[in-house]
This record gives sequence, structure tokens and C-alpha cells, in this order.
Amino acid sequence: MLIAISCAALVFTPTLTSYAKTKKDTKMSSYKKVKAAYVMDAKSGQTLYDDRGDKELPIASLSKMMTLYLTTQAIKQHQLKWSDKVSVNKQLIKMSKNYALGTFKINRSKQYTVKQLYQAALIASSNSAAIALGEAVTGGDNAKFIAKMNQQAKAWHLDANFISSSGLDNSDLHHYGYQIKGTTANQQNLVSAKAITVVAQHLVDAFPQITKWSSKATYDIGNQTLINANSMLKTGAFYRKSNHLDGLKTGYTEKAHLCLTITYWRHGRQLVATILGSDTTFSAMNGIITHLDKVLNYKTMTEKKQTYRVKHQTVKTTPTETKTGVWYLKNQDPAKISITNKLTTTTLPVKKGSLVTQTSFNHTGLPAATDLGQTATKTVTKPKKSSNTHNVSGINQFFNSIKDFFTHLF
Repeated sequence: MLIAISCAALVFTPTLTSYAKTKKDTKMSSYKKVKAAYVMDAKSGQTLYDDRGDKELPIASLSKMMTLYLTTQAIKQHQLKWSDKVSVNKQLIKMSKNYALGTFKINRSKQYTVKQLYQAALIASSNSAAIALGEAVTGGDNAKFIAKMNQQAKAWHLDANFISSSGLDNSDLHHYGYQIKGTTANQQNLVSAKAITVVAQHLVDAFPQITKWSSKATYDIGNQTLINANSMLKTGAFYRKSNHLDGLKTGYTEKAHLCLTITYWRHGRQLVATILGSDTTFSAMNGIITHLDKVLNYKTMTEKKQTYRVKHQTVKTTPTETKTGVWYLKNQDPAKISITNKLTTTTLPVKKGSLVTQTSFNHTGLPAATDLGQTATKTVTKPKKSSNTHNVSGINQFFNSIKDFFTHLF
């Protein structure tokens, strides 16, 4: 009902009708009706739009994308299988039947597969399913899974602090025994728009097929129909065919307001966009997409293999994306756009396939740094010390002594 009321309210909420003038557009000015927004190229990591993207805010059920990523990794590492049956405990069954918190009713007598819980968490945003997945990854230890979420965020250098695998606040979680020890009564997940966009980027990279599920407005599991709250999907009130959108995740709590991360396509490139803290999220997202279509151009560039010197050793590299797409503001001269690589590896050994450089797109009018770089074509190690080094050193000292003697003599 909460989702239905929220979506109904959105239909009658005025959309963003005014945008910054051309001069301000080139600076990617903020939209006033969102707390934060961020858009990036999923492959290159190039920033296309940034409105307070580094500010940590409540993200509600967008949190589930980190849970789904870690579940995906557990499957890829053979710790779990899609077909594994997961027993859901009584508290999560009770939560699933709470009218405000449950979107997928879990039957006490039935076990659900990892795949079914994954779909329920993604499409219907089931809180119980998300928590059950986290426990499946860590052998039933919810606190250990939350720690794993924070460890992953730290490894990616993200502005994020997780206390929940579902996105629920402690004000709800403590009723079911899921408040993490040491957290406060009203604590919630605080993550920046940029950070959760990066999580989504890693999720679609690890499991590209996820969009086959996230793009579904409805999906049946057994005798239940999962309802996707994303009104930008086909049949939704804010659907636009021209968006070429294929998911990804919605979120809502009273504190976070409406939150949304989507993936959509332009020029054969997948883009990831996030809005946090809006009451007009779907119309605002359509507004940002329209804005970017107006102010951005795109070109394909080829990057060549390069050779570097690391500790006097030759390291040959190849680009992570030989033909890459570069976005730039329309007021920039495309002929001046260039690609540069900065050597970031300074020590040996350098392992084959490891990232050696950081790639930048220059003169685009957008932030320069990307996720791209050059990777080593083979492993390069430190040169072995010669066994004759000591003897050669002694001989050199002997002849240097003779040289000094005759120098002083004459």
C-alpha cells in the first residue's frame, strides 16, 4: 500500500519543467528537488553528472544492491548455487507478513532457492529475502554479512556506512532482532549517490543478466506475483521508450524519501544514474536524462598499447578498453579531446593483468579521471641478484686500490 500511495502521489506531482540555461548547463547545475544525483558510464566510469554526489545520505532499499553483489560473488566463487535451498527463520517470516515491511510473503513450511530470494529482493524489494540472502552468504551470521558489506565498500574507497543488508532502519530492525550491536536506535545506512552508483556498476559488471529481471514490471514466483515499484519501466506512468532503460533498483523510507538507481543506454553504452532523497524521483530522473541528452556529445576513441619503466624494468601494457566511448560537453572542441595515462604502479613485481595506470579523458568539460587504465601484458619481477656479485665487488675494490696508489705516486 505504501508503494502504491507513493507512486500515485508521483503521478500527480508536477514534473521538472525548467532547466538551467545553456551557460549553467555546461556546469551541470543542480536540480533543486533532489538531495543528490550522480550519473556515470558503466564501462569507463566517466562521470557525466554530479550533484552533491559525495554527500552521505539514507539510501533505503538501494542498499540491497550491495547485498545482491556479494551474493553474486558467493555464487561465482562456488560458495552458493542458484538452486541451493535457503531456510528462512521465524523472525524474517514474521517480517515478510508485516503489511508495511513485507512485499513477498514467505511461507513457514517452504524453503526458497537462492535464485527466488534474489529475484524477490531485486524486483519486489523484499526485506526478508535480502536479509536471508546475507545470512546464506555468511552461514547464518547477519552481523558478519554487514561487516562484509562495509569491507567491500572500503575496498572500493566508497563513502558508505552499512548497518543493514535490506536498507531498513534500526527503528524497524530492532523489532525482529536485527539491530547490529553498537549501533544506535535510529541508525540507518548512509551512502553517497556516487558510492551506490559504483556499487550498481560493479553489480551489472559481475552479473550482466540481472537486467533481465530488473526490467520486469511483474514477475511470478510460485503463486505470488512480484511487483516492481519502478514506474519508469514499460507500463509505468513515467515510461519513455526513448530512454532504453533496463532497471535497476528502487528504494523508499520516510527518512530517505524516494531513491532510485537505473541503468539505461545511449550510443551503445550502458549508463548508471542515481537520485537520492526526492519526492518526484521518476520525473526528476527523466529530467536529468533529458538534460544530459541536450548538453552531451559522444565520440569513440582508440587507445594504443604502451610501455613503461618500473624500477628500471620494462612493463608492457594494453588498455582495458581499446575502443572506448568518451562523453563531452557540446561546447567543447572534439578535436582537442585526448586520452592520457598516469603510471600508478611504482613497485615490483607487476602481475599480468594488474592495473598499471590511471586513464584520463582530457578537454571534455567533464571530470577527467575514469575507471580505465592500462594493464600489464605479462608478469614482471625484480631482477635476480648475481651469485658473483660479491666476487666482482672485491675485484673492483682491488683494482681501485692499485689505481689510487699510482694516482698518488705520480
